[in-house]
Amino acid sequence: MTRINAGDLTTHGQLVAEEINTDAEFRQEWERLALARAVAAEVVRYRADHDLSQRDLARTLGIRQPQVARLENAEHNPSHETLVMLASRLGIEFNISIVPADKTPALLTKKGREDATACIRADDAVVRFNAR
Repeated sequence: MTRINAGDLTTHGQLVAEEINTDAEFRQEWERLALARAVAAEVVRYRADHDLSQRDLARTLGIRQPQVARLENAEHNPSHETLVMLASRLGIEFNISIVPADKTPALLTKKGREDATACIRADDAVVRFNAR
């Protein structure tokens, strides 16, 4: 039997970093889905904090369980309507700032910029996303 040393294993973060540094297409898709990953983290955190299954959360949200699974998979950016539904039914606060890439957000504090859980650069604009 071969023993594997924990120090010899590559972490998820290391694999992602390697792909980001070597594959432009992967990097573009990773950046495009930053919002989806941030929302997924909030939904998973809410479920864990409230000891809910996906089915239980679906009932709370008034949607079907596969829709919760899709949110948690972070393979698609959520719509404005989805963010409104999550905020109103779960009490999660979302703040989204969209500014030209060459500008500093005037309506977002320095702390808000630093605490952004997702930052997406696209089409000469920057989208910053915070959730609580």
